Amino acid sequence: MTKRMLTAVLTVALTLSLTACGGRTRQEMGETRTVYTMDTVMNLTAYGENASAALDAAEETLRTLDAKLDRHDETSTVSALNRDGTVEDAELAQLTDIAQTIGALSGGAFDPTVAPVMDAWDFTGDAPRVPSDEELSALLAHVGLEKLSVDGNTIALSDGAQLDLGGIAKGYAGDAVRTVLAEFGVTSAVIDLGGDVGLLGAKPDGSDWRVAVKDPADPSKFLGVLTAADTFVVTSGIYERGFEENGVRYHHIIDPKTGKPAESELVSVTVVCGDGAWADALSTACFVLGEAGSLALRDTLAAEKNLRIELILVTDDGHVRYTAGLAERFEPSEEGTYVYEAIIA
Repeated sequence: MTKRMLTAVLTVALTLSLTACGGRTRQEMGETRTVYTMDTVMNLTAYGENASAALDAAEETLRTLDAKLDRHDETSTVSALNRDGTVEDAELAQLTDIAQTIGALSGGAFDPTVAPVMDAWDFTGDAPRVPSDEELSALLAHVGLEKLSVDGNTIALSDGAQLDLGGIAKGYAGDAVRTVLAEFGVTSAVIDLGGDVGLLGAKPDGSDWRVAVKDPADPSKFLGVLTAADTFVVTSGIYERGFEENGVRYHHIIDPKTGKPAESELVSVTVVCGDGAWADALSTACFVLGEAGSLALRDTLAAEKNLRIELILVTDDGHVRYTAGLAERFEPSEEGTYVYEAIIA
């Protein structure tokens, strides 16, 4: 892939840049709104006559969700749940039910009760550290899908469990924004969720969007370009967040079974899925599961949920493997030393 080609694509896992050509009207160029929420910068770009009003509503939706789901905000609904052990909220119940379902289907590779373990590692704090095995063992006693229940609009926690929806909240927010924009008549939009991308429809001219997938070994480079429309493209990788201690690099994607950074052969997972919440959570689950587990989960989702996902898996031995559904949509980079393979599945 040439440098000229790279200027025409959207960027997954860092920032999104849309360049308008001279002479276009504002409607043709689209309107972009930058919102800092959910601990990240989001860029929303919508096209059409009602773009401005649609973006106003979308921003309000994002802020409302952040106020509800941020477990570090003492006034949030999730904080109330973690403090009191039970809370009634229809939207939170809906999202928690999705998280539970994904957790169960993935065999616990995604677990929204892993909050105590994440706090111990403190990846986003000022003093990240490696907890002792004894500390992790004690914390894991409070982690598990069986400690979380949803009954109608009521969510309950038991055995000292704490809810953390950070692994699914941005994707869910992307779904909500896409719905709001569509309600205002927007048929073409890009929702940059702090790097991960949601697409509403195709580009205004009817062609597909072009999304560049980051190289986990060098985020200034790209693995390739994906052509897509009306879907979500979400990536989880070891480059996103972490710290080094005693010469060892620790990434932030925790295996809920061990309480430690997941150890699979994968260094990056990109999920392409029509549902943002599922794409977000599945990118984490697949990273934990590894290649074989990810492909098995993909089959399970198709069989049990009628949900089709596509995957781009980057392994620690320099292979980029992508599912057959992307064979005509993923264009590998001409640079770098990766070996690219389509998975016939």
